[in-house]
Amino acid sequence: MHVYEAYIPENAPRQRLEIYLSHAFPLLPGHVIRDALNKKDVKLSGVRANRDTLLSPGAQVLLYTSYAISLPVVYEDEHVLIISKPAGISCDADGRGGMTVLSLLEQQARGAYQPRLCHRLDNQTSGILVLAKDDESEKILLNAFKDHSLTKVYECLVRGQMRPEKATVKAYLVKDAARATVRVITHETPGALPIETMYETLSFDGTLSRLRVTLLTGRTHQIRAHMAFLSHPLLGDDKYGDRALNKRMKTTALHLCATSLTMQLPGCMSYLSGRTFTVQPPF
Repeated sequence: MHVYEAYIPENAPRQRLEIYLSHAFPLLPGHVIRDALNKKDVKLSGVRANRDTLLSPGAQVLLYTSYAISLPVVYEDEHVLIISKPAGISCDADGRGGMTVLSLLEQQARGAYQPRLCHRLDNQTSGILVLAKDDESEKILLNAFKDHSLTKVYECLVRGQMRPEKATVKAYLVKDAARATVRVITHETPGALPIETMYETLSFDGTLSRLRVTLLTGRTHQIRAHMAFLSHPLLGDDKYGDRALNKRMKTTALHLCATSLTMQLPGCMSYLSGRTFTVQPPF
């Protein structure tokens, strides 16, 4: 039996437990959640709850099931763990109070090591995610991501045909912390950060282009915002994208995946230098 834990946020809206569970445990199939509710295998602050129980802000949720969640491992050794992160789950704690990549990996490690995030992918983005297992490895990997000595490559689907088919584009990015968004502008201004994005068209089907994108800078929502600024928003992006297109294509899933990571590392991690780790996008 597996136990999955969540904590209902203090500011959670008043809603039925069944609705909350689908957001708190995004990697559990709907039938697993329904089965747990039917069997009264969900506890709210230690008391068995049913699907119509209303949320109690701050309460602990425990869901018991035989279903095991397994995050795909791309590579693992005594220093590092590289996984393929599914879309729909946050890397670490977010406003939902539910399962995260970090909480799942801590549970799976069973105290053998403490997984440490060395970078992050957005909740809706899938693909390669790197975690360290010890202090020294964490320090080396954090520095490598900070100084951009690792090459990160993504694939995405965007609206329309890119002209030119291949380019390196530069701009500036401004964060709007209050709205949790960013905007791209053409000129330098106080608070703006330079961004540089390299893309290559892999295919075009008459509606959508499949791009290989290499981040030369790594800013918040860089690919999503930069492609939208170029009038080629990502399929499934409701924040920066084309909602009419998303509706027409019948998708709410962001079509963005971190498909490749090439290592250049010093010290005790140098044995990984020159290694490239890849995954296939789920779209």
